[in-house]
Amino acid sequence: MNQKNVVLAAALALLMIVSLLALPFTVRAEADQAQETKENAEESTEAMSEEKSEESEEEEKPRWEVPDPKPVLLAVSFGTSFNDNRPKTIGAVEKALAEAFPDYEVRRGFTSQIIIDHIMVRDGERIDTVTQALYRLLADGVKDVLVVPTHVMEGFEYNDVLKELTPFVDKFNSMKVSRALCVSDDDFDKLSDILVEQTKDADEEGTAIVWMGHGTAHEANATYGKLDKLFHDKGHANYFVGTVEGTPTLEDVLKEVQAGSYKKVVMLPLMIVAGDHANNDMAGDEEDSWKSTFTAAGYEVECRIEGMGSYPAVQQMIVEHAKAAEPFSGVKAEGEKEDSEAKEGPVTGDQLVDGDYEIEVESSSSMFNIVKALLHVKDGKMTCDMTMSGQGYLYLFMGTGEEAAKATEDQYIPFQEIDDAHVFTVPVEALNQDIDCAAFSKKKEQWYDRTLVFSAKMLPAEAHK
Repeated sequence: MNQKNVVLAAALALLMIVSLLALPFTVRAEADQAQETKENAEESTEAMSEEKSEESEEEEKPRWEVPDPKPVLLAVSFGTSFNDNRPKTIGAVEKALAEAFPDYEVRRGFTSQIIIDHIMVRDGERIDTVTQALYRLLADGVKDVLVVPTHVMEGFEYNDVLKELTPFVDKFNSMKVSRALCVSDDDFDKLSDILVEQTKDADEEGTAIVWMGHGTAHEANATYGKLDKLFHDKGHANYFVGTVEGTPTLEDVLKEVQAGSYKKVVMLPLMIVAGDHANNDMAGDEEDSWKSTFTAAGYEVECRIEGMGSYPAVQQMIVEHAKAAEPFSGVKAEGEKEDSEAKEGPVTGDQLVDGDYEIEVESSSSMFNIVKALLHVKDGKMTCDMTMSGQGYLYLFMGTGEEAAKATEDQYIPFQEIDDAHVFTVPVEALNQDIDCAAFSKKKEQWYDRTLVFSAKMLPAEAHK
């Protein structure tokens, strides 16, 4: 090998030695760089995770307060099981209220448990009673409620609504209640004009227009006579008002119509709905219906099955009453009354002096109305002559309907007809206590359970021994 080749080989060997010596440092540098890259990535991922976590926490926090439920307008009606008429009357009134109170949620309540049960069994539709509706409002967190009864007058049914509302007064921030349809003189004036306008197509010579109301033993029954008089005072001599269970009676109206020279009678219900009374008592084919009675008297009869709730002007009256509703603070409970009934408790015949006394008889049903009651006391025994507002019952039985169905006919108490009224004379075990009484309906031919309370509060002081 020449000298030149020896030098080249030595140089190559030296280069290889240097490269081998530098390799660990290069690998270490690359490893360090990779580790740094990894750590930077982890730090970046951790930062992103923390940022995402913070964002999630912010998202979990409520960004606004949950608003309180809307105030509720509770429309309270007696109710009707006639599905075709309910939306035209009660439903129409509720719709008018909803349009007039856009900031309120409108809900429904019925006062007739019989109608509620019937609809539930037949249709599977649940409708609240007033009490159920109020409990539902509380469960939903409602704080303000406006109660709008759709009753025609402020009688027993309206007062019962107030009693149901009373226990809930302090459970809401506010509770308001509106008046019934026909209370003030202005109400009478408006309603009479509405009814005339509604029947102007039938207001012809030789035609009597008869409005059939429900009637009640309550003093508010005077509503019907006042409206009848107002029609005549305004020059509508051919307009008449009668009732099914109060006064004026069907017989009273028939006599008034017969006193004129009428050939045709147009009948309408003076009720918010056109339900059972309109379809059966007024327009039914039974011989004691209003239609049959006037037909038998020689008149051409036209029955219009339309409730007042379907009249826009009546709907507007209810809306106006709702807008004028006042805060309600409740009514005094029955147990808080300080009268002779509360103080004395049950009063038996041997505690009273023999004699005849006018008393009041309270009934569990508005369909069983006693307009006059005369108590007879003799030798420690008591009986009472009860004059009924209508003629719908043939017999009474002092007991339950189930017991009456098993009894013999000689145990039934028949009526006496006195001055065109049905009068039942019944034994009275004691005053101021519940007494079972079953009434047999002439039209339905079945027994109905009633509870009577013969009250001692009208007895004079000298009647007590």
